[in-house]
Amino acid sequence: MDQELPIRQPSLADQVYEIIVKGISNGAYPPGSLLPSENRLAERYNVSRPTIRAAFARLVERGFVNRQRGVGTFVAESPSIVNPLYQLLDMHERISDRGFTPGFMQLKSEIIEVEEDIAEKLTVDVGSPVLRIHKVFTADDEPIIMVINYIPSKVFQECFTMEHALAPGVTEPFFEFFAQQCNTNVKYLTSVISPDVVKNCHLPDVFDFDDAYTPLLVIEDIGYDESDVAVFLSIEYLVGEASSFHVIRHVENF
Repeated sequence: MDQELPIRQPSLADQVYEIIVKGISNGAYPPGSLLPSENRLAERYNVSRPTIRAAFARLVERGFVNRQRGVGTFVAESPSIVNPLYQLLDMHERISDRGFTPGFMQLKSEIIEVEEDIAEKLTVDVGSPVLRIHKVFTADDEPIIMVINYIPSKVFQECFTMEHALAPGVTEPFFEFFAQQCNTNVKYLTSVISPDVVKNCHLPDVFDFDDAYTPLLVIEDIGYDESDVAVFLSIEYLVGEASSFHVIRHVENF
């Protein structure tokens, strides 16, 4: 195992956001209820009003709350829709949006010569060098997501060395890694989502299951940059409530 690392230290606004999300998730703030005022929350958490305002803006964006001018901020009637499929969210955000405290450990990182099936998905030559990383994400210290990332060396080789790429935690938060360290913006993903059971997935020992037929979801994502070039392949194994996501789907009027 390479090393167990925390995700980046969240900002004060992020911390307030996560506290309120947890309150919504555990029923402290039920649907339709009025949240405390900005002044009261600023005093409670010893932060500034702009910090509370930034946390509220994110709550509105994610559909947790509705703001009524001159009245206050109310918990949405359906606050569980927190991760529309069109939003690119790092694992830290996906877990914290469910009201859990996120954690991260990197099990292994290596440079490999890519085989045909992966090469085809990444549109690189067979045998090309690719960074492969095995990661586990936790919710309240419970392992819930296993991820294998494949990143072609051409994506990062002009920004830092292979040795740096292998260092624990370098690629987290994942989308920030591309934008800030590789000068590459991930524009969109194509995803294949499949149901499976633990027995078929060869999860590491940090996952402890009494039943080999425990269900899970396997998600294969290919990320593309603004030139429609594949910049990563990720295979995710999702187990448990904290790793779930929700999809907002719209129906056209006829």
